Amino acid sequence: MNHSHNLLSPISTQAPPNVFTVVSHSVTPQRLDDASKQLPVPTNKFYENLLLDNGTQPVWPLPYGVRWEKGQTNGILGLSISHADDSSKVFGPDPNADPVRYFYSPYIPSLSVSAAEFDQTHSLTVSKLDEFSAQLRLSPSNATTASYISIPIVRGMGFITAQYNQLTPVFNSAVNFRQIELADNAEQGWVKYRIQLEDGNNWLLYAKPQNANESLKLNMTNATVKAVSGVFTGLIQIAKLPQNNTPAETLYDQSAGTFATAGKLKVINDGTGKYSIKWNTTEKQTKPLLHFALPHHIDSFANTGKGVVRTNIQLQSPTTGIMTAYLGNEWVFEEKQLNNVGFLPEGWKSHLTQEKIDAILEQATNDTASDFKAQTLDKNSVYFSGKGFAKLAQVCLIVNDVLKNKSLGAECLNKLKTVFESYIVNNLTFPLQYDATWKGIVSSEGFKNGPTADFGNTWYNDHHFHYGYYIHTAAIIRHLDKNWGKKNEEWVDSLLRDVVNPSSDDKFFPTFRTFDWFVGHSWSKGIFSSADGKDEESTSEDVNFYYAMKLWGTVSKRTNIAKLADVMLAVQARSLRNYFLMEDDNTVQPKNFIKNKVTGILFENKIDHTTYFSTRMECIHGIQMIPTTSITPYVRSNKFVNEEWEEVLSSLVNNIPDGWKSILQMNYAQVNPNSVYTYFSQNPDAPLDDGLTRTWALFWSASQKPPQ
Repeated sequence: MNHSHNLLSPISTQAPPNVFTVVSHSVTPQRLDDASKQLPVPTNKFYENLLLDNGTQPVWPLPYGVRWEKGQTNGILGLSISHADDSSKVFGPDPNADPVRYFYSPYIPSLSVSAAEFDQTHSLTVSKLDEFSAQLRLSPSNATTASYISIPIVRGMGFITAQYNQLTPVFNSAVNFRQIELADNAEQGWVKYRIQLEDGNNWLLYAKPQNANESLKLNMTNATVKAVSGVFTGLIQIAKLPQNNTPAETLYDQSAGTFATAGKLKVINDGTGKYSIKWNTTEKQTKPLLHFALPHHIDSFANTGKGVVRTNIQLQSPTTGIMTAYLGNEWVFEEKQLNNVGFLPEGWKSHLTQEKIDAILEQATNDTASDFKAQTLDKNSVYFSGKGFAKLAQVCLIVNDVLKNKSLGAECLNKLKTVFESYIVNNLTFPLQYDATWKGIVSSEGFKNGPTADFGNTWYNDHHFHYGYYIHTAAIIRHLDKNWGKKNEEWVDSLLRDVVNPSSDDKFFPTFRTFDWFVGHSWSKGIFSSADGKDEESTSEDVNFYYAMKLWGTVSKRTNIAKLADVMLAVQARSLRNYFLMEDDNTVQPKNFIKNKVTGILFENKIDHTTYFSTRMECIHGIQMIPTTSITPYVRSNKFVNEEWEEVLSSLVNNIPDGWKSILQMNYAQVNPNSVYTYFSQNPDAPLDDGLTRTWALFWSASQKPPQ
């Protein structure tokens, strides 16, 4: 690959510095093939459930969900397929409320891909783990190497495609079969069946035997369809027909036989914000690839009509709106609104009066005199320590770059470097370690205090939330002290590589641990199996990581890193506007959910307007706001901020007794900075969030452009 044209070059290929003790994790990936065990294993990808515990929790490639069945549902075996239309989604707790608090799609095995030779001891092997895909192999318990079903699960796959080798096909349904008919319009060499289930949904099944002299003949009983033609070797593909869309069948016919096995990501280094996904198909597939795109894809397609063609086939996804099928195996996107954000908000100088500068200096003097160790190292938490470091780094930034106070700036920076050095040298109560099992930097606390210690960091939860604060701190220190950065670059890069290693050339970390290039945002859940799949709660801390990445790339003069972060931030901003931060005219999420304004926790299969730690409304909204930095308005539009304030937050803000009030105020400064400056300047004892200083609060509200 020519890295001059692609931003996915490695940050480093060296082993992490030996300050990180190498350990083995107590959880090991299950059902992996031998080759995959030698490579870094992803921890936060959509297929993770298959590698954890007993492997029988569902995964959502989208638009379908699939699940390994070992008899837990109606005795079904093999790989089941589920798809729920919007009419089947469950809303609650009061389905008549507007807005409802949550909704989800029930996982119901509409069809399963199986074999007569399977019993409850049949095996699953997972291989070829990639950004958009994994390869599954189902084998009988007494299998020979030639007896298996191979199934690629690929983000957006138009068909569930199963390659049978010397097994007798069986298909089950938890909703039962109403009828199955042999279609008379199958292409030569193919067999095609139309299947209607008892829920009224219609599915198509295509089969192409490897041997032209063979065929596939199916016989139906109530909940089972079985091949009466015996052992089968060949291709079987299954797709759901959208309701009330007769032409869809013709399009499926025209694409049957072609399917994606993986996707290749490219982020183009030309400053245009272009990136692409090339869907790999197997050899001799001459028909157009039919593949489903999400709403944020459709908004940014750059090659519609030239490389990809939109169809009228649409299927609902569980939590990210209606997906539309496109023909074409290379998707090119362009994000035209790249950010030009630096350390400080754009135009900050023009809004600062001398009176406000004096007030900021007085507060910065107090904050610089505060106990840095108590706010950072004494937290004994990767997360809370990180918040402490970043807020103090912002004070140093203000003193040096805004107030231009050399003596106070030197005092602040020296104090910050002293406490930060404890992390650099790993002199901590719970040192960071390099886990050689999953290949990542983890807190040692979880090995002592359990999987959920420090929000599950040791189990790969929230690494982008946690490490973003450290990278932001390091970027500010290096910005203020050019000599500091080079000496500590390897340490900072290790945290960066842990979360966002962009290249498989780096064998010490998986690529893009948390960021999902298909859905356009990160997933925070690590190696915990989950019935509703991966999830994300704090969109703002997700954004904060890639903002920190951009700053670190800038100050370390590695434009590849900064440019990649710019593209990722643009993709993320688009994705969050579609799925998480809902303006009144949002057309993606259900109408009876939009008035919540923010999703709360978005799972792959459920959205719940709550948090993991509180049901308080200010927490549900505030966790989407922290930390407030110069990148915040790029993601949270003034329109959204104003709507959220008027419709939800203004009525409760004055009754909040703790630091969450400061978070809501910081957010509101974007549209009413004078009011917020007055609040912070006239209430010097008002509680603050532990990731916020009054220095930054005063500066932020004083530097925002008042509304026109």
